[in-house]
Amino acid sequence: MAGSSTALRRGLDKLYLWYFVSHIPITLLIDVQPLMPPSMIPQALLGLNRLLTDTLGDPFMIVGPGHPELVWFRSMLACELVLQLPFFLYAVWALWTGCPRRHLPLLIYGVHVSTTMAPILGTLIRGEINRTCSERMLLVSIYLPYLLIPLSMALVSFSECSQALAAAQATSQSKRKTA
Repeated sequence: MAGSSTALRRGLDKLYLWYFVSHIPITLLIDVQPLMPPSMIPQALLGLNRLLTDTLGDPFMIVGPGHPELVWFRSMLACELVLQLPFFLYAVWALWTGCPRRHLPLLIYGVHVSTTMAPILGTLIRGEINRTCSERMLLVSIYLPYLLIPLSMALVSFSECSQALAAAQATSQSKRKTA
């Protein structure tokens, strides 16, 4: 049973590694666009943005003034660029090398991102955006992995941190008994 658990954890680490590796260009090429003036964005990237906003109906990624009531989302994008992007680089390194201390930072990241996805998904599902039900569900399906993968990361990392704390506590108690 332990072997299957180890294989599952390795598979999840590979998923998390892919998530962070893919998130670096997504952040730099796509997610940063609503924070920039349109004149500073290359035409090819603006075309990708139009696919998201015009074709798929994404209300969050609009370049330019956008929806004033969605300023909270742009604040999250700014945090993604300034706080999360450097973490993505650390996470890629930690997952690639199998750093044993990766779990606490991954736990914090997973809880943070899972929490920030709640208002995003809530807005897409029930918010005051002019989208059909099928458009909303398509957008939810695009954003949902950014809830599910970090949530999984938080749960797995919580388990790993709990086990490490229990082992450290047992070692500490053992040392006290022998002293």
